[in-house]
Amino acid sequence: MVLLASISLGLLLSLCSLAIAYPYDGRIVGGEVVSSVEDFPYQVSVQLNGQHICGGAIIGDHFVLTAAHCFEEPWTEIDYSVRLGTLEHAHGGQLLSLKRIIRHGGYNSQTHDNDLALLLLNAKLNYTEELQALPLGDELTIDTRLMVSGWGFQSEEGEEGVSPVLRYVDVDHVAMEECRLAYRQVLPITRHMICAAREGHDSCQGDSGGPLVGYQPGQRQGKLFGIVSWGLGCANPQYPGVYANVTAFRNWIDAQVGAWGWQQLLGGWSGIQRTEH
Repeated sequence: MVLLASISLGLLLSLCSLAIAYPYDGRIVGGEVVSSVEDFPYQVSVQLNGQHICGGAIIGDHFVLTAAHCFEEPWTEIDYSVRLGTLEHAHGGQLLSLKRIIRHGGYNSQTHDNDLALLLLNAKLNYTEELQALPLGDELTIDTRLMVSGWGFQSEEGEEGVSPVLRYVDVDHVAMEECRLAYRQVLPITRHMICAAREGHDSCQGDSGGPLVGYQPGQRQGKLFGIVSWGLGCANPQYPGVYANVTAFRNWIDAQVGAWGWQQLLGGWSGIQRTEH
């Protein structure tokens, strides 16, 4: 979502021109508290100057996937960090700095198209039961169970602020045609987006960048299908939540991750090849 919770005044003001036209927000409403970090070992808190602003999902031992709109000028990599392996965004787990923020080159802050960013961490993750990468989704079917998680507001008014403890909520996939109809007078819903909603259930301000995870029938392993992007209100029955469609970005994600792998390989190569005689 566009307006982020617990964010510095400067960034909030830089986004207000959009909010005046439409009250977009960052967006867990109607959800439950997560009881064990082992159930959501992929969840991270993206922080700006030590304050939670967005969520994200671990997708590799150096990488976190989140939303592009979480990163605005004049802030750079040095201002951001990621907390992972904990249910509390302010305590526990590990707090890691960023080597690089890779925003999708086609990101449009006005239409929210291509709202995706890849974070390259300054340390390689060592996986444990409380820290795991989330596989990327492929085909989203009608019987896929969807779940979104984060530390965001629990109501549209957000009087209580962001949640200190991670929460989650189940939502249902909304067909593209239905979602486009709902937002026809607001913004276009593109093929790079997917929509999800359930009465009284939604992501909310502060959940931006967080993972929309899908579970296929009979499978215990979830996959990443969406990244919390934007919406009109929180749990507004007329407007579903809108997510960046991870499946549509598989080539871009693979290319970025692959490029980093090649950089590591070349960085360790002296350029001198020895031949055996």
